Amino acid sequence: MAGLTQALGAFIAGLRSEQVPAEAIATVRRGIADTIGVAFASVNEPVLGHALATVASGASGEARLWTSAAFATSADAAFVNAVAGHALDFDDTGLDGHPSVVLAPAVLAETQRLGGTWRDAVTAYVAGYETWAELIGRDPDKHHGKGWHPTAVFGTVACAAASAWLRRLSPEQAAHALGIAASMAAGVVANFGSMTKPLQVGFAARNGITAAALAQRGVTATPDALESPRGLLAAVSPAGRVRLDGPCNAGAPWQIVQQGLNVKRYPACYATHRIIDAALSLRADLAGRTAQIEEVLAEIGQLQAAMLRASRPVTGLDAKFSAEFTIACALARGHVDLQDLTDASVNAADLQQLLRKVRVVTQDERDAQEPLFSPADRLSVRLRDGSVLEAQPVRRALGHASRPIGEAELRQKFLACAATCLQPAQAQAWWDAAWAALERPVVLGQAEYQSCTAAT
Repeated sequence: MAGLTQALGAFIAGLRSEQVPAEAIATVRRGIADTIGVAFASVNEPVLGHALATVASGASGEARLWTSAAFATSADAAFVNAVAGHALDFDDTGLDGHPSVVLAPAVLAETQRLGGTWRDAVTAYVAGYETWAELIGRDPDKHHGKGWHPTAVFGTVACAAASAWLRRLSPEQAAHALGIAASMAAGVVANFGSMTKPLQVGFAARNGITAAALAQRGVTATPDALESPRGLLAAVSPAGRVRLDGPCNAGAPWQIVQQGLNVKRYPACYATHRIIDAALSLRADLAGRTAQIEEVLAEIGQLQAAMLRASRPVTGLDAKFSAEFTIACALARGHVDLQDLTDASVNAADLQQLLRKVRVVTQDERDAQEPLFSPADRLSVRLRDGSVLEAQPVRRALGHASRPIGEAELRQKFLACAATCLQPAQAQAWWDAAWAALERPVVLGQAEYQSCTAAT
């Protein structure tokens, strides 16, 4: 029996577009469109400007820089577009990370370079998703708890798989691409809440493409780079309980159908979304009495709490990783939107006062389907008169794959994000381009798709 690295190489090289289920195609299209939309909203983020400054770009090239009028090499375009897509932490989640924000920039950039179609891009995305799912599904322990950023670690290998498929690499070459990517995969939770978190995602997208390009040129890697006792899976395993042998089940069944993608409704760490939903459910009962709140008690999972490192945030970046702030904002404002995550909004006196009344406790029990989370998040509010308001426990946030939002709400989110820098007609053109027919080429650089103009 072939080892994991070789088996995944065979899966990638053998995948055919006609094998991809219709449900998977729909999921991928939603993920790609959502990623493009949230990238536009980041046009004024400093980290995007820094990323753009590091790449060579011009009026023509292999792939479009979404938030610029320029083009760059596919690897550099994937890097910049991934940084843009993750700068606000508003992109979708799944597989203990953020699949679309690494895969969408990589597959769109490579598909543009190769002159491929949307069907090619979708199939490549599926190759990457299934590779990621196979790797992360072999470990019962959660990598966030060890300090690894799964999007940056496994996203690198997933992007190598996607690029290998687009380049039509042989099984042996695809396996080498995965092995090369294994030596490029990295990212740490300690950098959450800083500019480096989106950079980690950008590195993953670019490195995956580079790994496939090197393999295509004949660069080799160890044939068991993933499953060796000294390979990637063992090296990053939180407790050493990872399964290194046994069959590879990529695509059997399709994990993208079983697990799907979770679309974010709030531009904050996904670990906050269930508790935000709980807080918003109490708004009507509070009826303007937020000034009378004595204490807010939030109960979330241990690993969720480990990601939410900023209990007293003073910047928008920190606030994205703060249970205290997002709860306070939801209770006081009735929403957690892009305008709430600016430095000025975070430091509003009423929010700073209220967030200090939020107490976060953790529970040991983990959800059977999603062990990164507790079985349910709970929230209660105690008022000065002694009365207590309790939200219904929230097991899945609205927007989760099991509670998906409709196309109308997804489009509304896209257009709201794009309004940061595009005129309505331009935003609609980008939305239409993201939903072009599967047999049409991926085109994101024509005049009607004019780029963003950053606010001054």
